[in-house]
Amino acid sequence: MANWQFGITDVVDIAVVAIVVYFFLRLIRGTRAVQMLIGVAIVVVTYQLARVFGLFTVEWMFGHFFSAFMVILVVLFQQEIRRALMRVAINPLSSSPDHRELMLSELVESAFALVHRGWGGLLVIERDTGLRHLFDSGVEMDAPLRPDLIQALFCTDAPMHDGAVVISSDQRGGRIAAARVLLPLAQANAVPGSYGTRHRAAVGLTEETDALVIVVSEESGEVHLVEEGQMGAALGSRELHQALAQRLHAMAQGGEQLDSMPQGNR
Repeated sequence: MANWQFGITDVVDIAVVAIVVYFFLRLIRGTRAVQMLIGVAIVVVTYQLARVFGLFTVEWMFGHFFSAFMVILVVLFQQEIRRALMRVAINPLSSSPDHRELMLSELVESAFALVHRGWGGLLVIERDTGLRHLFDSGVEMDAPLRPDLIQALFCTDAPMHDGAVVISSDQRGGRIAAARVLLPLAQANAVPGSYGTRHRAAVGLTEETDALVIVVSEESGEVHLVEEGQMGAALGSRELHQALAQRLHAMAQGGEQLDSMPQGNR
């Protein structure tokens, strides 16, 4: 240790590794890869314990497992690796500064297109908390956020009109990540009796995550924005646009807290 030198190269080396690990953990947060990573960690710990206590058969078995460890990692995390490489390939200079504005405009138009049709809907906007663990209950997608596509999904004659649509944000604007997703329901007494299952699902999800949910009521035609387990008053298109603009801006600024949402029936 007396001859150990710590220079600027070591600082850069550690910083690069820390950044890679940080973005990898952000990439897999909320996905099944987290459970797989925990499983890999358990295998590593078991192997080390087998070496310490002289369990030669267990050590031999896990030794063969680790001989192909890199191949196993690629197989286990192929989707996450593919997604990471696609993000790296995106030219940050080519992204439009108005992609968030485009996303919220599409959200507002989609919500009120459902109102015009007399259809109900649940539009879930993913924020910091990953929602991929919910995708198993629905159909995973990767489609642009478009009002006509939202109408096609929530058409009462369509096979996927039940459940929610999960929307994520990227450099291109809003993307439909999954459809026909089942959401956890809030307790019956958490939502007034005049509201139905869609509203209970919206409140239930936002109690557990930081997602925003736009609820379109099929019966009344009202549009509500739900956040942190609280359902705001019915909103018009301009009010919804303003509320979403505040929250999407807060998300872009690292989750900075802004004004509270309009309060109404709870």
